[in-house]
Amino acid sequence: MRIHINMRTVFSLVIVLFFLLTLNPTTSFAQVNYMYWAENSANKIQRANLDGTNVQDLVVGLSGPEGIAVDVAGGKMYWTDHDTNKIQRANLDGSNIEDLVTGLELPLGIALDVAGGKMYWTEYSRFIQRANLDGTNVEILIATGLMGAEEIALDVAGGKMYWTDDVAQKIRRANLDGSNIEDLVSTTGASSPEGIALDIVGGKMYWADSFQTLRFQGKIQRANLDGSNVENLVNADVPNGIALDVAGGKVYWTDVGSDKIQRANLDGSNVEDLITTGLRHPEGMALGIPQITFSPSQIPDQTFTVGTYASLTLPIATGGTPPYTYTLSPIPVGLQFDVATQLLSGTPTTAISATLTTYTATDATGRTASLTFTITVTDAPTTGITFVPSVIDDLTLSVNTPMELLYLPLAAGGTPPYIYTLDPVPTGLVFDAVIQALSGTPTTVGTTTATYTATDATGTFASLTFTIEVIGDDPGGDALDVNGDGQVNVVDLAIVALFYGTRVPVGIPLPADVNADGVVNLLDLTAVAQGIDAAGGINGISLQELGAALLAGELEVVAGAPMGFRTHALSGEIASRNVAAALSDVKHLATGDVHIRKELAMLSELLALLVEMREIPETMALLPNYPNPFNPETWIPYHLSKAAEVILRIYDMRGVSVRELVLGHQAAGVYRSRGRAAYWDGRNASGEPVASGVYFYTLTAGDFTATRKMLIRK
Repeated sequence: MRIHINMRTVFSLVIVLFFLLTLNPTTSFAQVNYMYWAENSANKIQRANLDGTNVQDLVVGLSGPEGIAVDVAGGKMYWTDHDTNKIQRANLDGSNIEDLVTGLELPLGIALDVAGGKMYWTEYSRFIQRANLDGTNVEILIATGLMGAEEIALDVAGGKMYWTDDVAQKIRRANLDGSNIEDLVSTTGASSPEGIALDIVGGKMYWADSFQTLRFQGKIQRANLDGSNVENLVNADVPNGIALDVAGGKVYWTDVGSDKIQRANLDGSNVEDLITTGLRHPEGMALGIPQITFSPSQIPDQTFTVGTYASLTLPIATGGTPPYTYTLSPIPVGLQFDVATQLLSGTPTTAISATLTTYTATDATGRTASLTFTITVTDAPTTGITFVPSVIDDLTLSVNTPMELLYLPLAAGGTPPYIYTLDPVPTGLVFDAVIQALSGTPTTVGTTTATYTATDATGTFASLTFTIEVIGDDPGGDALDVNGDGQVNVVDLAIVALFYGTRVPVGIPLPADVNADGVVNLLDLTAVAQGIDAAGGINGISLQELGAALLAGELEVVAGAPMGFRTHALSGEIASRNVAAALSDVKHLATGDVHIRKELAMLSELLALLVEMREIPETMALLPNYPNPFNPETWIPYHLSKAAEVILRIYDMRGVSVRELVLGHQAAGVYRSRGRAAYWDGRNASGEPVASGVYFYTLTAGDFTATRKMLIRK
């Protein structure tokens, strides 16, 4: 197939395409950066590329344009007109001109807070005002003290506005609401500060001092934002408008004396003439440079862990002139940054403290924007070695008597496998590191402090210590001191009662069998009771202390009973039968000694307490307090069919809270005796005795709640 090409048609298409591309100078395949300025004498708004090429008339036929500001993202430019006394705006290509605010008096400088939706302007010798970007809601911010307010600039983040005053020969600032006016720089002599621009990040303000009475003696100056450290940067003719390209490192200005536009580096070096012909009194100036921004606009500080994979997708850039080049520095060892996907990922290998990291996007024109955040890399957490259970009870063994096989605790945590050691091991005993068990027959009397150690695969170790006491065949101790604590008291009676009725096989020692006749019975109870009397009575042991020991289940252990007997004594049903039998026999014990009766009476209470502690009720219940009426104290019993957090609250007749007793986590059981029931001393939360009258008490145990009434009578 042959295709016939008409060259005239091709030529026509080329002409049309060129016409379409040049018809609207703003049409391009990439964003163009512009400088904008107001031509006061030529009565128009113009713009050009940042290098001074491609000068364009945007708005013509004006009367006296002065200040100018640009909202690149919003696609608008704003200017003041001091002849028609109004503020106007148009699209960035000059189309769609709008009158925003009219009826002003010599408006000059203008600045925008785009994010806040506000524009600010000066009215020479009269006001500084602001309004919404559409011209509504006009506010007078400063109405006094102005002599010749010219140009204005904003530090929105810092909450400040800056302006020049060519009559007062000052640079001043105030809060954005007009409060807190400050004089920053006082220029002296033949001085006339005009345009002003801010480098917020660099902490600098730049201004044009036109020296209008002396041609060719103007200058571009700068200082810190607080007015300190004033510097002369460039000697000029009659500079007026000024604008900054901080990212590009340039300061731009108009010169109404020589009718040109110039620029230099931010330090004043490398002065360049950009436009030198065709201008007529250029005044206010602004740069239309799309700023590079990030979405999202912040990166949270990051904490990674050595040996653990991490990933973080960094924000993408917008604005400026795409495409963008991304960099990240520094990057922790073990991580990689993918410039195509903006993904930081990998497994860090080295711990570092919080390090400031900079993420930068560079657009096609070389402009940059950065975000900073910190990266911390911590060492991998070390899991300490623990034991289950976490303690080893001290051992008491008899010389030349085989011990029961004792399994020592297993290790957990760390890095398995573990190596177990026990050192020292008493003579005659053997430690099996494979099954973590101690066994054998001790042959030497004495006490050994043994250290049991588990070492993991990394060399980390943990240890437990306990004592192994080997006693002789006839240690010479008191048989009545059943638990071997060096004193004969009601604790020994309680141990005998726990094993009451137990028959002891030949050759197996059971300290509760005091007379070693092979059975724990009334003879053993009587012997211990008499021993208590001979030792001086109860010896200060309280029923509550004994109850606590029983509840902890410690008496069977300290009694030195073999494991089988301990299990026997701990069995609730068997222990209850033993205790009941002991109580029955105690009642029939014939003795006329008042001291022995006293010990046996306490034993009866203790054994009854034991029965109570072994009992598990079928239901939750709140019981009547006793005594009732009472003065000043009372006990409040209750039943728990299951473990629960228990709180008792007391209220007066009006329902006002008087006292809250937090009893804590309670095991299932009967809480009836004075040693276990809730106790109230008749005082309020401030420690003051309450008045006589009717009170209510409410028990809360898990999802159970009940209330009863009680009476204080004084």
